[in-house]
Amino acid sequence: MSQTRGVRLVQVHSPDENTETNVDIIAIHGLDTKSPDTWIWKSKDRKVNWLTDLLPNKVGPARIFTCDWPADLFQRSDLEQKTVEEFALLLLAGIKRRPPAVNDHTRRKDRPILFIASCLGGIILVKALVVAGTGDEYLSLRRATRGIVFLATPFRGTAFQDVANWAEPFLKGWASFQGQAVTKLLDSLKEPTFDLQELVRGFTQMCQSQPCQVLNFYETGKTDLRRKVFRFLPDLWGQAKPLVDRFSATLDIVPHPLALDRTHVMMNKFSGPEDPGYDCVAGKIEEILIDIRKNSLLEDADAWIRDKHYTADRLKVERLSDHLLPMDQCYINLAIVEQSGQDGGRSKKGDGAHQSSPVSLSARLKVEAPDEKIQIELLKIFNPRKDPDGQMMHPRRILIRGRAGVGKTTLCKKIIHDFTHDKENVDNLSKLFDRVLWVPLRTLKRKPDNGYNLKGLLLRDFFSNSPNRKDFAKELENELDITKFGRTLLVLDGLDEVSEGFDADSEMRQLLEFLLKQPNVIITSRPSARLPDSLHPDLELETIGFYPDQVKNYLEKVAFRNDQGRANEVQSFLNKNRLIQDLVRIPIQLDALCYTWDSSDSEAIPQSMTTVYIAIEQKLWKKDVLRLGKKHEGELVKKDDIQTAGPSKIEQFVKDETSFLEGLAFTGLHNDAIEFESKYLNIVSKHFTPSLLPDKSLPYLSFLRTSDPSSDYHNRNYHFLHLTFQEYFAARHFVQRWASSKQLSYLKLGSTKGGSMKEISTEKFLQREKYNGRYDIFWRFVAGLLWDYDEEQLRRFLEQIEDEPRDLLGPAHQRLLMHCFNEATLPDSEFLKDLRGKMELRCQQWSTFEYKLLGEMHLCRESEFPEKVLTKMLAEGSNNERVAILNALERRPQLSGNVLEEIAALLLEGPESGVRRSAALALGRQPSLPDSILQALVSRLEDPKSEVRDFVVQALELQPSLPDSILQALILRLEDPDSEVRDSAVWALGQQPLLPDNILQALLSQLEDPDLHTRESVVRALVKQSSLPDSILQALILQLEDPDSKVRDFAVWALGHQSLLPDNILQALVSRLEDPDSEVRDSTVWALGQQSLLPDNILQALVSQLEDPDLHTRESVIWALGQQPLLADSILQALVSRLEDPDLHTRESVIRALRQQPLLADSILQALVLRLEDPDLEVRDSAILALGQQPSLPDYILQALVLRLEDPDLHVRCSAVLTLGRQPLLPDSILQALVLRLKDPQPDVRRSAVRALGWQPLLSDSILQALMLRLEDPKSDIRVQILDSDHLHSIIPSVNTYNLQILLERWVKRSITEQFSCYVQDEKLYIETLNRRREIALCQSKNDFLKAFLTKASAMGRPDS
Repeated sequence: MSQTRGVRLVQVHSPDENTETNVDIIAIHGLDTKSPDTWIWKSKDRKVNWLTDLLPNKVGPARIFTCDWPADLFQRSDLEQKTVEEFALLLLAGIKRRPPAVNDHTRRKDRPILFIASCLGGIILVKALVVAGTGDEYLSLRRATRGIVFLATPFRGTAFQDVANWAEPFLKGWASFQGQAVTKLLDSLKEPTFDLQELVRGFTQMCQSQPCQVLNFYETGKTDLRRKVFRFLPDLWGQAKPLVDRFSATLDIVPHPLALDRTHVMMNKFSGPEDPGYDCVAGKIEEILIDIRKNSLLEDADAWIRDKHYTADRLKVERLSDHLLPMDQCYINLAIVEQSGQDGGRSKKGDGAHQSSPVSLSARLKVEAPDEKIQIELLKIFNPRKDPDGQMMHPRRILIRGRAGVGKTTLCKKIIHDFTHDKENVDNLSKLFDRVLWVPLRTLKRKPDNGYNLKGLLLRDFFSNSPNRKDFAKELENELDITKFGRTLLVLDGLDEVSEGFDADSEMRQLLEFLLKQPNVIITSRPSARLPDSLHPDLELETIGFYPDQVKNYLEKVAFRNDQGRANEVQSFLNKNRLIQDLVRIPIQLDALCYTWDSSDSEAIPQSMTTVYIAIEQKLWKKDVLRLGKKHEGELVKKDDIQTAGPSKIEQFVKDETSFLEGLAFTGLHNDAIEFESKYLNIVSKHFTPSLLPDKSLPYLSFLRTSDPSSDYHNRNYHFLHLTFQEYFAARHFVQRWASSKQLSYLKLGSTKGGSMKEISTEKFLQREKYNGRYDIFWRFVAGLLWDYDEEQLRRFLEQIEDEPRDLLGPAHQRLLMHCFNEATLPDSEFLKDLRGKMELRCQQWSTFEYKLLGEMHLCRESEFPEKVLTKMLAEGSNNERVAILNALERRPQLSGNVLEEIAALLLEGPESGVRRSAALALGRQPSLPDSILQALVSRLEDPKSEVRDFVVQALELQPSLPDSILQALILRLEDPDSEVRDSAVWALGQQPLLPDNILQALLSQLEDPDLHTRESVVRALVKQSSLPDSILQALILQLEDPDSKVRDFAVWALGHQSLLPDNILQALVSRLEDPDSEVRDSTVWALGQQSLLPDNILQALVSQLEDPDLHTRESVIWALGQQPLLADSILQALVSRLEDPDLHTRESVIRALRQQPLLADSILQALVLRLEDPDLEVRDSAILALGQQPSLPDYILQALVLRLEDPDLHVRCSAVLTLGRQPLLPDSILQALVLRLKDPQPDVRRSAVRALGWQPLLSDSILQALMLRLEDPKSDIRVQILDSDHLHSIIPSVNTYNLQILLERWVKRSITEQFSCYVQDEKLYIETLNRRREIALCQSKNDFLKAFLTKASAMGRPDS
């Protein structure tokens, strides 16, 4: 009886595990046979399998496989007969699943393959390769095919055609007698059909266009088919001839086929190494392998890029000291950027629970450690992940934003280095890509000799020095064209530097857009750059600063690797200076501080941000004086001459260069520009320093960096080391003009002639820009420089800040004063002491006001908040106010020793439980507590009060990397009589990274704890460990068989949090799908769903659970399937069929699962549209959200959504409104339908309609009028929402007093939590946000506006700002 079997590859030979293999040999048998039998020569006393016994000695480092396929002559009659194409697809799928070579460092998808195909197996192979060349799924297999040896393959039929007329009926009769059918493949053995001729023609063309070595062997031995079928026939009736003769076995592209003196059945069997047939076949296989192992032209081109283009010099990262930075010390920290609604705003890090104030220095500098959920390692940016809507995605198009000095170009170099030199990372990246092409986009400003096209780019930027440059460029261009960049990663560096390339008349536009649309790209850009609308990244990231432990490592292993004493000095200095701790998390700033550090002068240790920059400036000028070739009394200045020179002497040497930098910096700040073209550099130089030659001086200024040092000066742009250096030199320009009562000069960029010089008084500039968020750090530097320059000038500056115009809301003004006083370090004069006292009093008053208004405090989150006020509030405030302060301090990254001691005292001796708990959290959130505080906490772990013990443990649990002594103390708490303390101890231990085995074992033992919460905490603790050791994993597997269902459930949960579980654990989990307890089955489904890519057999096991009797388990199965990316059509259809399930929760679960799948087929979209009419509102609502996930909705779906605007349920109407609002450029008919929702009886729907209309870029006058009519809405928040819309700000002066006062209250609340201020000047209302200023003409309504505001401010109890 025939059996149903699929395609199966069996590895029959592999060299020893230390040998790296580089070729796979796959042998495919013919009709009515199988492996290994078909390859075995037999005699009475021995057997020889030439694939295993002989060939390994000839092929070197290669793996050998046999490929079994269902080639039975007699097939089951109850099954549909497979076609040649179906057999070919099975073959491709089987070959693609072959195991990766564990000792092949390249791990290439197109690992070279040599096929040996016998008889009809060759026809199936030919069909498979032709099919593989027509699509992406199996294209890598076609490309990997480098050689084929055909053994008697019948390309033009066989001698069977001579006997077919009588033999075929006999075979069919015999098959029918046995209840079987004869395979249709028998047709291929008769005369050549048209399909076979077309197949051979297509294969020939493919081999000519994509070269592959092909060799044909034909038989000379004769086979008597008549006597083979009817053995009883006499010899006289026999008719012997070759079954597959030379004509049939030879392709036209093989000029010299080879004959083997053997019959057809022996063409794939050899008796030993002396067998002439074997010697011939194996010899040719050797020749093909030699040629395969020679690098192809493409491999040589890739090798050139890898070894000759990406040189050590090109990838070097230089420090300011001119020393090189080792790549293993290049820390690249990334965080996911989430879009906030439709305003394009930057994301909130995680849920923002533990972030400092959004207007703090650390937030402005982008150096806060983001929430763990959005941190992402460089080498994991391509890993599957969920998008913000919970959909699984495989990011391949990635945008990375970052400011100057944070490491965007270093990131590019790191990627190239890891791909070419780091073995572990090569293994990871090469699974996805064959090559990485780093394109600094700024180079496109120079037109390639070959024009703006791919070939021109390759010739100039990758192969310019190669003797084979034209051949390499042509071959790689052809490869990229054929594969559509499918295995090539483009790193497009500095998109912001070629923004002009998107102009309609730009020559580079076509090439730039071509590069950006490729499937695998990493794009870097500055945060402020405007990007093309057509750019749709899968994932948007931002570079962030060093983490605190990386700062410490840098000090010890890079900057002062041979001087631990100096490393300790700098670390101690940073621990005492909170602002500078934030500052040096920017890589270039840390490098500058280390380069500047001089431990020999303790009095010169900087105490503020400004004094740090002054010190850096002086040290770098000393370096640049030498690089610029400055002379003193006619002789070149030497290093020893300059080291002890004071600031005034240094300034004499670099007076012109300093003036140039000051003018350039202020020009850039005023124009919001950070990149300067040569034409602007020349104009600035001409105005500020006519005697300076920029093209000669700028390359030697340490404060500037060029984007393209290899280009000539006229094509070279410059930027400051970091934006803060630009702000520092701009502040120097301001201070010089302020002190001398001169006008500020700057270049107005963008005019037709390159720019024009403008002037403005310092006083007017201060009035206009003091609340501008872009100038926050600039004003800090101004205050610090004025304090260093002349205290009288600082007094005048602070008085001017206090003058009109004043922030009407208050917090922005208070922050400005806090920031300025923080740079004017103590001791104060009497006048400054008085001003500082007033500022401190208002800080306390504002904190109290914040608490009364919002129930929480915000101002004290900032590092500049006066410590004296903070300790006073903690000591004297009410318990509720103390809790609010402590909650705010959770979000403040660094606290002084005095404040920490005050908080520790509240934790240990606090008057009230809420205060102690908040104190524990505030301490725990500190990145590194001093030893004295840690020891004080540990000493109370034995406190008789369980509440104190619990709070102490909670404080410790958030500390990273606790020392062993504290870990041991926490282990003792696992035996605490109080379950809450045990629970907290388990959780605290689980927060520690890489716990030692003994502690993990101690945690595991707590799974036996009688308290359910403690057992749950154990699991939570274990899942925090990113990679559990095998011993723990095995222990958890044993727990899967525990008689207690809760223990099994927790074990499943713990395993489910481990990424990339091995097969044995996955199988152990699958067995739990049959668990008698439904909760365990449910958890098992969840655990499997956590794995990013499940194998087919487990997916099928999950599909089978769709029939589970437990409803919740079925829903979990649907969820788990939805987590898998790119589900097969059969599974999607299994899900879609459940949309008709009578249970509404099941229907809703299916829709949520379908939401996870990208680009749903139209048939599925139509099924979702039908669910818009579902009788259950939650299903309708889910269907709307699922449709909204699609990138672009067709008209019929938009119209279906419009109908839902009349849905009887308000939630469905809200979802429909918001989903439509997110569609870009809605037609007027749909906008009018949204306008009608402004009159919806439900306030939530009206709110949604206002939001949806606000997201549209353009609104007609009639729609704006409809919005204005809603200013009479009975809900005040809707009226405010309308007024606060960008579309309607201009009508604020005409709003009635009642609505205006409601709006002003909203603005006051906004100003507390974000950068938001407003002031009146010159009959205009100015509204300042972090990145934008809006002007609204008040005219005659100015007095009414101010009166309404002051009345409301007084009623709110707002402090005098």
